[in-house]
Amino acid sequence: MIRMPKRTWMSGFKLNIHAPGTGFALMLLALTQVPVAIKTTAEIYCMEKLGQKYNSAVVAIIQCNGGK
Repeated sequence: MIRMPKRTWMSGFKLNIHAPGTGFALMLLALTQVPVAIKTTAEIYCMEKLGQKYNSAVVAIIQCNGGK
């Protein structure tokens, strides 16, 4: 009879959230998301304003995406 070892794959893995690399990685993630957040916020604002003006979400989306 073959027995499986009691050791799991996580037993040798130690996570140190206070390591300098962790802080750098989190800062890099935050900085790369800022331009995406600004663009998305501008698109939502544009769609909201044009949607109210034209009373149509479809027209607002076309106008905000640069359509005529």
